Amino acid sequence: MWNRNQSKKTIFPHRYSKKFYDFWWSQTALWNALLGRLKIEKDAFVLITGDTGAGKSHFTGTLCFKHGAKEPNFVLNNGSMMFIPKESFIIDADEFAYKMIMKEGFVLWLDEARRVANRRKWYSKINNAVADRKNQNRKLFNVYFLCMPFEKEFDPVLASHLTLWIWVRRGVGEVYCKRSGVKGGTGLNIQRILEREEKYLKENPKKTIVNPTIHPEYLGRIAFSKLSPKLKKKYDDLVKSKKATGDLTEEEKKKFGIVDEQTPENIIQDAIEKIKSEEIKDKKTLWDELKKIKLPYDKKLKILNHYLQIEGFDTFGRLFGKKKIEEENVW
Repeated sequence: MWNRNQSKKTIFPHRYSKKFYDFWWSQTALWNALLGRLKIEKDAFVLITGDTGAGKSHFTGTLCFKHGAKEPNFVLNNGSMMFIPKESFIIDADEFAYKMIMKEGFVLWLDEARRVANRRKWYSKINNAVADRKNQNRKLFNVYFLCMPFEKEFDPVLASHLTLWIWVRRGVGEVYCKRSGVKGGTGLNIQRILEREEKYLKENPKKTIVNPTIHPEYLGRIAFSKLSPKLKKKYDDLVKSKKATGDLTEEEKKKFGIVDEQTPENIIQDAIEKIKSEEIKDKKTLWDELKKIKLPYDKKLKILNHYLQIEGFDTFGRLFGKKKIEEENVW
């Protein structure tokens, strides 16, 4: 019997992606595909997302420890492997941006990229590294893994450079790749995939799970298991050692050629991020944070109020619900 709601539906399984409905990658096949991309003189840039505890680190660790750590670096050809844990495992955006440009024949793993407080600056650094590499037509033969919880927070400009996006839930990863050979094609558009799923659920209110074959970017699933106790300990030791060393020092940033722009706008935006995270809870602490801005009081206040209002806060005089601090006490 004809369903009158059927005519309202616009999202259906795609004829290309339906071929991958029952297709399962092996981890070895995925690794070989990444190596194959390097052999045609292109880097491999992979985003891995999923809820906390879904297994992103287990998924990436399996590829890095079991494959990358055993794969000779065919670029350097000096007996080293593509994945060297202490060099390749990264939690600092500055270090990752530097190594994106400077390392050759490496596997680089940025774990839990969302830990960076100001993600706009983080994306800017990685975007600049990608642009620098492309502008110089540099073929570095690297594999990049970026792990973060929420794909919605991933910068669309950076996403356009992705080779693959792998969405992970416990034991299974869905693999997505940009469509090639299509007129007017662009890079991988994660936002478009998410919007398509949202529309599918609206058109199919009885469904709770979206069939990935509605996406032309879909390339099948890959199964994975937890890291072995030995590899899990190796991963935990890496996390502990990296956190102990902390972010790059100013001397290391200078050595790596990484310079943070300390414009008044950037300093104020960083301070507002700290207000959001409740690291700054009062006016005095906020003004202390802005002492490095070398501008007259009125100009500094004008810029601050401008960015506070953009972010939905009251102006400084009403911020935190306290009386305005006198100029001489603030500065």
